[in-house]
Amino acid sequence: MKTTLTRKERRAEKTFMRGLDVPKRRTKRPVILAMIGLVGSGKSSVARYAAARIGAVVIAGDNIRVELRKQGERYENARRIAEDAALRVIESSGSVVLDSDFSDAKKRARIKRLAKAHRIRLVYVRTHCDFDVMVGRTIAATYRSHASDFFGGATSKWRGTGQTKGAAVKLREMWRRTPRHYRWVNQTGGQWVLKKLPVRVIEIDTTDARRWKGAVDRVLLKLRR
Repeated sequence: MKTTLTRKERRAEKTFMRGLDVPKRRTKRPVILAMIGLVGSGKSSVARYAAARIGAVVIAGDNIRVELRKQGERYENARRIAEDAALRVIESSGSVVLDSDFSDAKKRARIKRLAKAHRIRLVYVRTHCDFDVMVGRTIAATYRSHASDFFGGATSKWRGTGQTKGAAVKLREMWRRTPRHYRWVNQTGGQWVLKKLPVRVIEIDTTDARRWKGAVDRVLLKLRR
């Protein structure tokens, strides 16, 4: 990763930062919730719900990448911009929900250093669900052939509509990252099984849309103490 941002990257960062609004914190101490999960696992839905309940700012990696795309820049410094945004919120005594995939060890190490430097509680929240549900969500989501739509506005050799292109790109991303989260077990016809992570995580199964909010509420109740 570069040590400094280019002019266009700074412009993208400025635009993203402009949209940040730090709400009143509902926890005694600031907290960082770092999300872990595949595309379609409910990661963003849980992130938004949790942020609203504890008074936190959602910093979504996809939104940062959209701003970089609009500037004609690559995504390699999206993580740096997300960390800068998190630091700004933290310095304002706010809490942060990082809507990105922290399955990568190096990525976890960076956010751990940030949390430790500012003596902030770091909690990993992992979302997962039934595989058919995950694929179904990805296909059924709404996409637009527009730069502001991360998947619908992405480059692809598929020449269908913005809707079908967005679904194709999102499915490609899901398949690309599946080995980070699952291992293949060749039993009873074969199935994907969640990998165990080397860090403590809070598991949220989002398969049933009527039940996962209750599970999140129980977790957040402990954070408010």
